[in-house]
Amino acid sequence: MRSVVAIFLGLVLAMVIGLLVVFGFFAPILSFVFGLEGGAWIGSLLPSLLVLFAAAFSFYFGGMAAAYHARTRRRLHGTLVGVVAGAASLLANLLGVGAGTQATETPGLIALYLLVIAVSIAAATVGGKRGEALYAYNRKFSPPEKTSRKPSRRRDGS
Repeated sequence: MRSVVAIFLGLVLAMVIGLLVVFGFFAPILSFVFGLEGGAWIGSLLPSLLVLFAAAFSFYFGGMAAAYHARTRRRLHGTLVGVVAGAASLLANLLGVGAGTQATETPGLIALYLLVIAVSIAAATVGGKRGEALYAYNRKFSPPEKTSRKPSRRRDGS
């Protein structure tokens, strides 16, 4: 059960960071620097670059959080954040959830979608490795856990 919670925590963190990056602090900066209204090629490429950056940035921290909070197989839990998000997105697109998903499927958008999933899984894997290393580092400085085990009884009855 804790594994599911760790992956869910990573997904939520990835989504929140992604929304903050795309609609928050980074979009106005890039809009000011590159200009979205211009007819230059960077103006048309910028939204795709923002999506890729947001996916990499957010899934790195989502994978790190999932790996840090998992009990075992930390790197796997970090990677699963990207895999589960990609699978959920693919399933939502196949079921037609969302406004106009079938009407906007062009080869360019499908390639961007696959690129975003690949970047998300790669970033979650790197974040999972970092979360595993961070957990191991923090364990060196934490006090040893006290176990409250009852004294074992001998089989011979004494």
